[in-house]
Amino acid sequence: MRIGVPRALSFFRFHPAWAAFFDRLGLELVVSPPTNRATLEAGLPYAVAESCLPIKLFYGHVRALVGQVDYVLAPSIRRLAPGSTNCARLIGLPDLLQATMPDLPPLIAPDIDLSQGLSALISLLLEAGAPFTLNPLTLREAVMAARDAYQAARQAMMEGRLTPAGFDRPGGDGPLWPADGIPVAVVGHPYNLYDPFINHQLLNRLARLGVNALTPERLGPQPGDDYWAFEYELVGATRRALERGVKGLIAVVAFGCGPDAVLVDELQQMSRERGVPLMVLVLDEHGGEAGLVTRLEAFVDMLHWRSAKWKSF
Repeated sequence: MRIGVPRALSFFRFHPAWAAFFDRLGLELVVSPPTNRATLEAGLPYAVAESCLPIKLFYGHVRALVGQVDYVLAPSIRRLAPGSTNCARLIGLPDLLQATMPDLPPLIAPDIDLSQGLSALISLLLEAGAPFTLNPLTLREAVMAARDAYQAARQAMMEGRLTPAGFDRPGGDGPLWPADGIPVAVVGHPYNLYDPFINHQLLNRLARLGVNALTPERLGPQPGDDYWAFEYELVGATRRALERGVKGLIAVVAFGCGPDAVLVDELQQMSRERGVPLMVLVLDEHGGEAGLVTRLEAFVDMLHWRSAKWKSF
């Protein structure tokens, strides 16, 4: 039995848990290939023009799995913390797929609502495993394996040994940031930060420029006290980074994402109050690589100049 996993959206957060869970159930996981231009073009006919780029890419990754697998994993992510909610498109993702793709394989589409803590996590995993086994011992072992794999991956990301882009490859393929590099917080959602196609190899470029990029995962757990479930990856991570004395901030957001657009104003206010330079990178399917590289190089040069200037006093 082959379970297809789109390399998009929740892949960059939950893949270690899903991989361990289905492996323990004796199922084969098939991850869609890394994102490229063909992925985007395959997804565009199924998305309305107003959809953000990550949603369009998700459709493309699903198309890469159609005809190759028996099931497709497409969870509905409702809440990741008490009092939060999520983007309506992410909540309704399974319904959107079924409404637009007549040749879609059966979906594994559990509702992810972690507002009730561990009990909710166990319930959704049991729901996901129910079509394949009703053996309570097997399901319990799979749930525990998923929990351990998720915690281990988060710890590895915090220590800078792994990025989610390498979840499905042993050892990972994330950049090794220079420990003595200039500390810059790079904040945003995992699917914007860790897909090399969507951001034109942003993290690798920063590493080559001598930047010690502090992503939300490297900054450690954040209090999820903002209404939108994923938005603490912008605001919460920025607060933590400013407390740690970073020299610069890079906010990575997707064009067309309403919550991101609103919270960029808050990031700008926070950076002004602390006197820390902020650069906002807005990603869409029309953005060019050359412009991004030029802006990055200029921003890093400015940070080095500021550091040298303060040291000279």
